[in-house]
Amino acid sequence: MWASRRIGEDKQLYLVHVQGTAGIGHPTTLVVKKFQNSDGIVDGNLENCCKSEMFLLASIRHDNIVNILHFIQRENAIMLFYTYQVNGSLDQWLQRREEGDLPLSWPQRKAIAIGVAQGLCHLHHGCNRPIVHHNITSINILLDQNFKAVIASFGAAQMNMAGLNQPLPIVGTLFGNFGYAAPGRVANGVDGQLAIWARDNCSELMAKKLEWFKIAVDKGIPDQARYMEEMATVFRLGVDCTVDDPQQRPSMQMALKRLRHGCGRGRFGGLLTCYNL
Repeated sequence: MWASRRIGEDKQLYLVHVQGTAGIGHPTTLVVKKFQNSDGIVDGNLENCCKSEMFLLASIRHDNIVNILHFIQRENAIMLFYTYQVNGSLDQWLQRREEGDLPLSWPQRKAIAIGVAQGLCHLHHGCNRPIVHHNITSINILLDQNFKAVIASFGAAQMNMAGLNQPLPIVGTLFGNFGYAAPGRVANGVDGQLAIWARDNCSELMAKKLEWFKIAVDKGIPDQARYMEEMATVFRLGVDCTVDDPQQRPSMQMALKRLRHGCGRGRFGGLLTCYNL
């Protein structure tokens, strides 16, 4: 026996509550991603898209990447079943927090960033053939009961057939929400390109030390003064990861190292020593 309901406004995603049968098994909740053409027919393109995502995820086993459990194909729809992450998406906690929910603390946010970096590092450097996700947003970062980050939505992901340490050709690639990288607030007033705003204002924010940097910080973060310098180092890392020239960006291995160990310890002006790690 099972019952389902749609997740938010997403027409593809459903929560399915499985009650078990004949007293066998325990009740559980799964996420179902339903693929369906407007004409109600599953054609070859849709089938290939779904199977590509299924086989890709089935080949990946990592704590920070969503786990696919099952696949069902019918004449009018294909459904992929995933493990349910009880705390929803990062987007909900940053932008659409429910009444009574406390804002995420800085240690929680940094742990989430490290979890996402661990998952991406595995995709880029830990697989036999590197995988590029192409659609990392706060909506596609899910949180489990301990607020551990889990990367989801691999519909736009591509495998690098060239092999390890070889660039993935991007000509003709359909990106998801490319250019959107939100460290904690909606990109209001910057044409949806928060990465560009951060890059354009980084030098000025850094030049004025912590006094000016405070304007870039989510006001909902508790005990901000205690973590302001560490937040600035992560802000700087975000800017470094979104520079125009991909060759100038740190690898995910370096990004993860900087998140785990910090950089520019001591005075705020030491941020530029990040490049020497």
